[in-house]
Amino acid sequence: MPSTPSSDDLDDQAIEWQTLLHSGDASARQRLDYQRWQHLSPAHQTAAREAEALWADIGLTATAEQHRTRPRRRAFRWASGLAAGLVMAVLGYGGLEYVPRWSDTHHTGVGQRQQWLLSDGTRVTLNSATALSVDFTASQRTITLRKGEALFELANDPARPFVVEAGQDRVQAKEATFSVRRDADQTRVLVANGAAQVEHQAQTLELRPNQQALYHAGQPVAERQQVDANALTAWHRGKLIFNRKPLQEVLSELERYQYGRIVLPDTDLGAMQISGVFDLNDPHNLLHTLEQRYGLNITYLPFVAWVH
Repeated sequence: MPSTPSSDDLDDQAIEWQTLLHSGDASARQRLDYQRWQHLSPAHQTAAREAEALWADIGLTATAEQHRTRPRRRAFRWASGLAAGLVMAVLGYGGLEYVPRWSDTHHTGVGQRQQWLLSDGTRVTLNSATALSVDFTASQRTITLRKGEALFELANDPARPFVVEAGQDRVQAKEATFSVRRDADQTRVLVANGAAQVEHQAQTLELRPNQQALYHAGQPVAERQQVDANALTAWHRGKLIFNRKPLQEVLSELERYQYGRIVLPDTDLGAMQISGVFDLNDPHNLLHTLEQRYGLNITYLPFVAWVH
């Protein structure tokens, strides 16, 4: 009997269903398939309810509610007034495209990267499998990172500090470039330019350029670490950069950008140091590149790559 997918997998699937259903392109058959999917198990139903509730939050701020009743032909005139930031810049294979959005919730699928230009001028880049929501008011700019990783290039607004909430962690900055990554067992905050303040339980850290704070689940404090911010944020330029990193760590990172699992049973092989630059614009070739450069043997099975 097949095992039930993990809650994270179901969350991803549920959000992808919502994206399809609200895209305007969903067929009657796909809508019926969604009804069948959400009744596969109680866990599927829970994931569906949470995704639907998340989507229902779109446009429910007071400002959005005020604009909802206005004629659609005036959309471009009042887009800048929406609390969530209604101009979306999507970076895809076709380049930069501006689209009016009433949504304050955004997400990417596995292997996707997208970029939004918010109403205040802040540029937000989402990495693979990321979901976040935006809540802008006259006095605050708040982002809630629900999963994944995002890079924030802030527009200066002294009257409204920029806040990113990621579980128990809270990052605040005024004029900076920083990233926040939220995984199941840890959260990482990295500053590329400017400064950011990180609050975690009773601890507050001030991070400067090329510094990061890494919080593991259950860990009350973290230390500042000196890092290469340019290398760690290269993903938003379509690259992954590794400098003498263990193969196991490299494979774990590559796994974020493709469906399925990458299995490495040999711990000695997993310790092999890897250096190189990988092209995220060709995700299907990531493992093949590694295979060629380091003479690895990789057996490809449905949804599993076996490295030996």
